[in-house]
Formats: sequence, C-alpha cells, structure tokens
Amino acid sequence: MPAPAEGLGADGRTTTRFRRTAWILLIVLVGVLAMAYVVRLGWLTMMATEGDVPPSSAVELPAGATVPGESSDCASGGGWTTLTVDPPPGQTPEDLAEELGATPQLRIPGDFFDPRTVSVSANTSGVALVLTLDYWSQEWVP
Repeated sequence: MPAPAEGLGADGRTTTRFRRTAWILLIVLVGVLAMAYVVRLGWLTMMATEGDVPPSSAVELPAGATVPGESSDCASGGGWTTLTVDPPPGQTPEDLAEELGATPQLRIPGDFFDPRTVSVSANTSGVALVLTLDYWSQEWVP
C-alpha cells in the first residue's frame, strides 16, 4: 500500500476539510463585516438629526492657511460648523474661496465610513474667509 501524500490523512480528506473550513470562516467573516457596515449606514440614516454637524477636517485647506476660529451651532433647519480661515500670505479671501471651489457652493462627497455629502459655502469677512459646513443644504442651482 502506498504511503499517503503529505498533509493528507489516511483517507485523503484532511486537506479538503481544512480548505472547506477556511472558506466557511472567510465567508462568515465577510458576512459579519458587511452586516456591521449596513448597521452603520442604517444608524447614520435613522439617527440623523438636525444637530449633526460635519467635522472641520472635511475641508482640505491649502498650505499656509490658518484657522483662528471654529464653532458648531444648531438651529431650526440643521446644524453647521463655521470656520474662520486666514488665507495664506499673498492670497485674498476671494481667491481662497475660488481655489477651494466654494463659490458659490462646494459639495464634498462622503467616504466609505460616512457617505453623507458636506455642503460648504463661503463668505468673506474682512481679511478672513468664513466657511460654513453642513449636511442639510440643498445643491445650489443658479
């Protein structure tokens, strides 16, 4: 009688069982991760309130721009984050708003973990640019 191949039991099924078990574990893991993601999206949708405010990190500012002021407020109609941004040296607030694409409104698509779109509007205040970020604004139509 020939000797069994390495990794196989006397009945030749050990490797097959291992592969089947590995595939089952992989499928279960993918299923659990998919369910966790669906629960996260459901939570964001069902628990969305007017008080949800986007993080200030949603806007990528150019090098040299500083944020001397940041606040979050809520009122009827939603919550928002307000950033006061000093443009980099040699740049006007209007130029910074145009560089960011916030004239008249910038829409930043969400990511994998938070798919909500952030709306950014810009206004000038002296030598600073005031950015308002929220989840609730409708897309600006000229």
